[in-house]
Amino acid sequence: MKIIIKYLMASLVFALFIFTSCTQDEAIDTRNGYEKMAIIELGPILNDFLNRQAEGGIPACSDEVPAYAQIMLTHELGNVDVVVPILVGESGLFTDYDEQLAIPIPDGETTTEVSLTDFMVYAEEPGEGIMPIWIAPKEGSDYENFVNDPLPIVFNLRAGSKKYVPVEVLCFDDREVNLYGYQFFDLIPVKLYEFCVFANYCTDDGRHYTANYNVDIDYLLGEEEINLYEGESPEIGNTEDNNSGDWYAEPLCLVIPAPMYGETDSDVYLKVTVTLIAWDDNYGDPAGEYSKVVELSWNDVQQYFGEDNTIDFEHIFFNCNDQVNDCPITEEDTDGDCVPDAEDECPGYDDRDDMDQDGVPDGCDACPEDFGDPLDGGCPIDDCIGDADSDGLNDCIDQCPYQAGPESNDGCPVPGSDTCETAYMEGDTALNTLANANRWGWAEHFQEDDDGTSKTFDIWAGAGQNDTSKGEHIGTAEISIDGDEISLEITLNTGVSLDELHINLSETAPSGNNVFAPGQYNLNNMVDVNTLTYTWERDYSDDFYIIIHAVACY
Repeated sequence: MKIIIKYLMASLVFALFIFTSCTQDEAIDTRNGYEKMAIIELGPILNDFLNRQAEGGIPACSDEVPAYAQIMLTHELGNVDVVVPILVGESGLFTDYDEQLAIPIPDGETTTEVSLTDFMVYAEEPGEGIMPIWIAPKEGSDYENFVNDPLPIVFNLRAGSKKYVPVEVLCFDDREVNLYGYQFFDLIPVKLYEFCVFANYCTDDGRHYTANYNVDIDYLLGEEEINLYEGESPEIGNTEDNNSGDWYAEPLCLVIPAPMYGETDSDVYLKVTVTLIAWDDNYGDPAGEYSKVVELSWNDVQQYFGEDNTIDFEHIFFNCNDQVNDCPITEEDTDGDCVPDAEDECPGYDDRDDMDQDGVPDGCDACPEDFGDPLDGGCPIDDCIGDADSDGLNDCIDQCPYQAGPESNDGCPVPGSDTCETAYMEGDTALNTLANANRWGWAEHFQEDDDGTSKTFDIWAGAGQNDTSKGEHIGTAEISIDGDEISLEITLNTGVSLDELHINLSETAPSGNNVFAPGQYNLNNMVDVNTLTYTWERDYSDDFYIIIHAVACY
């Protein structure tokens, strides 16, 4: 899981009574080296709630006492981002002295221009999980009209002076951040995670293109929506400087928060809207308007987390439901990529899409951005996670990576012995639909209403690309569900034995290594080739996925 630390601010609001004060310059003692410096003192002024509430939309203020101010400003010689205590005197609130608020005056000048860009007030020192109680709105925001002088406030400082600047603030509400003119990821440190998008567009005649698109992400809080991103687009270009090569769009990755307001792991809390946009040099202006919405719970977000800090993409297809590429869909070419199924490297996807040009089509490349080895699922071989022949040995240590063989013979077939082939239980879900993996085989998705039932599934050996007509039927697997118990009984045909057995059982759809690396299935340490009957207890919901993989000899 990739974790990024940024700063998050939910939204804000305000109300309020008023402290009165005026902007003023005071002379300071220049004997202490301040002849080329000027000191700033800022005073938060809370707007009068009774006078402002008629304008509508004013939230209630916190009863907490202001204690700290976070101040961001720029001047001719640099910028300042500082947290200082707030003091109270006869004239109201004001910030304590801080060296960073002693602003240098450029050589040869007697004054300098300062711009106050951000101003937040806290009841305790800012840190993780600490929200401001007051905030100064910015120009152009929905709340700018609730103050007389929204940020930025620009003023001049004279060398050797101390300037008091009143700053009007509004009460903070953690649901309306965009209405104050601040970015969502600004104030409160939280852990953020990546969500990555890649998209394709198909014309009505079936031509397939890499797509350009806009992404909006909203945080769903009851009936409210907090906008996190709006109009984000991928980096696009051509592989050749003179545009004679292939057009490409880099996958777009944006940081998103985990649930923040007590949502359960299954509650939908993010809405991702992906909208196709024109790309003059590639496919031109789309024939229609296309938009896809992806709603995410925390469970859904975690499905994108791969092994070794990798992130799986959300692959969006626009107008590609019936035709995928240049060729019509036929019985011989069921994905329309102009490659007959018998020769198709990546069924269901265009074999010609290869973003990292490593020979593994993007639709089956576990690492589509990184040049890798086809033996390792398109990932760099150092990752050592691929198993091209599904015999349970990773390709980087398998002496015969394309021929199934026992571990005792370094993954190679034993000369003069029986024929040994990769085998899978035939289920309702093709493995290459669960992860970007060039792997034939199936998983079975048991639903909640399957409780109390018993189902029998065929086991096929050598059925490459899930084509059972090419394979050998070597037995069956009977799976029974009784409350919290899952039972499995494997029955092999006469003359068939197992040299390897791997089983993966999970509450959620498997991904990553749990699809294309049978040697890393999560029940491997509980099964062996000499035991064909098992019972497991589960402590999760009734839905589950099961993959049964073997090396069968006959």
